[in-house]
Amino acid sequence: MPLIADSKQEALDRHAFFMDEQTLYQRVRHIGAVLGTVFDLDDLDKPIDPAILDKVQITPYSDPRTEIVLKVAREGWTLKEVIHHSVIDYHPASVGTAEDTADFMTEWFNEGACDGFWVLPDVYEVDLKRFVDEVVPILQERGVFHQDYEGDTLREHLGVPYQYGLRK
Repeated sequence: MPLIADSKQEALDRHAFFMDEQTLYQRVRHIGAVLGTVFDLDDLDKPIDPAILDKVQITPYSDPRTEIVLKVAREGWTLKEVIHHSVIDYHPASVGTAEDTADFMTEWFNEGACDGFWVLPDVYEVDLKRFVDEVVPILQERGVFHQDYEGDTLREHLGVPYQYGLRK
């Protein structure tokens, strides 16, 4: 679910627009639990104290999103901005520029974490067009997205033989 903008900050601000207050507060508590601390509303607009981040121990039983939380928090973002990076969402999202989105998708693809993506834009009229016009060319240039189709129909693209009626 990429959120694409001209800058990472603009993308974070757009993501904030789509997040209600209750969800934000739930995620404050969740990130606190992941990092082994308790945050309150006064902490939202401050970067997470590096001393808190340095105490976190990754174990086989840790929340798998802990490493992503640590990575983003160590970049110096505020607690609210860390949350807006979608670091604890169950469906990871890229929040940033077209290049950031292409980097995110390329890394997942090259590491074997996926063999494709479902793209679910927040605002179809804006985000889908931006994805097609800005991200797809970068992915094509990197060789992780095709530049043309094999045939003229979906059946041909997928290599599925034509079938009329039921097979017996």
